[in-house]
Amino acid sequence: MVYDRYWRRTCAATYARLGDQVVCEDIVQDIFLTLWTERTRLQIAAFPGHLAAAVRYQAARYQRAADASPLRYADALDTLSTDAAHNHGEYHLLYRDLKGHVAAALGQLPPRCREIFLLSRLQHFSNDEIAQRLYISRRSVETRLTTALHHLRLTLKLVGMVWLLVHHA
Repeated sequence: MVYDRYWRRTCAATYARLGDQVVCEDIVQDIFLTLWTERTRLQIAAFPGHLAAAVRYQAARYQRAADASPLRYADALDTLSTDAAHNHGEYHLLYRDLKGHVAAALGQLPPRCREIFLLSRLQHFSNDEIAQRLYISRRSVETRLTTALHHLRLTLKLVGMVWLLVHHA
């Protein structure tokens, strides 16, 4: 019954994000399969909101996987593009380092502020969904998100300045 009621709407929302009908149907099928297999564990307060968040998450996950460059082989180095021949190891290390700094900066935030930021930016909940989930006003959500983003900007700006001084001195 739930599948019949929400399938078309969920598929349309997924198609609006990805533009590929076959992929959308697969993603929607996976969403409903997960709902079924996890039905005893899940506690869903607002089902349409949960579906919308699942669509956002799954579409973003699909796009990240599609954007990942496949491994390509060539007989001669000059047949590869410069991007394919470039070693991205240093960038991955810098990214991991940056993630550590972001985690440390988030650790400095008050718990509720951090929770709201994580719901918004990592779990892709809208401000209304966060407000409803945490039983607070939308304005309170917006204020705490602004506080978190301001703190992160300042902290990461300082980290960037220190990194530049250390690595380019």
